[in-house]
Amino acid sequence: MNYNAGFAKAVNEGIKYSLEKLDSEYILLLNNDIELDSKFLECGINVFKNIPDASFAATKMLNYFERDIIDDCGDTIKFKGGSPVARGHGEKDTGQYDKQDYVFGVCAGAGFYKKEIFEKAGLMDEKFIAYYEDFDFSFRAELFGFKAVYEPEAICYHKRGATSSFFHRGYQTEMCERNLVYLRFKNYPIAQYLLYQPLFFFSRARRIIFFWRDYSFSVFYSALKGYLKGIFTVLAYLPERRRIQKSKTAHIEELKKLFVK
Repeated sequence: MNYNAGFAKAVNEGIKYSLEKLDSEYILLLNNDIELDSKFLECGINVFKNIPDASFAATKMLNYFERDIIDDCGDTIKFKGGSPVARGHGEKDTGQYDKQDYVFGVCAGAGFYKKEIFEKAGLMDEKFIAYYEDFDFSFRAELFGFKAVYEPEAICYHKRGATSSFFHRGYQTEMCERNLVYLRFKNYPIAQYLLYQPLFFFSRARRIIFFWRDYSFSVFYSALKGYLKGIFTVLAYLPERRRIQKSKTAHIEELKKLFVK
């Protein structure tokens, strides 16, 4: 392959190779802009040995350049508005996330997975190309009954944006807005999806207005373009949505306990 097919496809190729050629019990997904603490691997694997119902594990990701600033301590979803959130991002690390606990999802930039989660829940959605594919995967995995655990002793340091900086900000903004539409349509059960539509709409409208007010016109245009592209193409995901909703075993009310306000 002599072109950039995006994060999701690249990760999937590695996952498939591990499953087919190596028969790996555990799989670690790791960005190329990560530095690992000496105990990172040991602590990550121990999650599965010590917590039987853990199927994937989030790590304590700190900022590479400012190592007392949190990058990601497990992924979650905002209860109001339904936006993806990297837990603790930008906060000063004062030990507030030093407790091992269940979380909604795992950042694929540095996350541990049992092989069975990919065998049963599938791989990353390659149509996302990049951005929010790990949130989408976490949502699907949780619906299928898999549980994510955050391990604060598995520490790494992330140069966030070091790879995506090769793309202009408008591209990232467009993809995030488009993929957010896809993520919601695929994973929310119909009752919640319809109930939350006003929240979804107003949260995106507020965000797009923010881009208009505080950023360049090109970023505003990219946000609007991505959102509309998602709206007008989302029905292509109807077969995938039906498959997910038919196969789910977890109730949305249980997942919502892992959302944040």
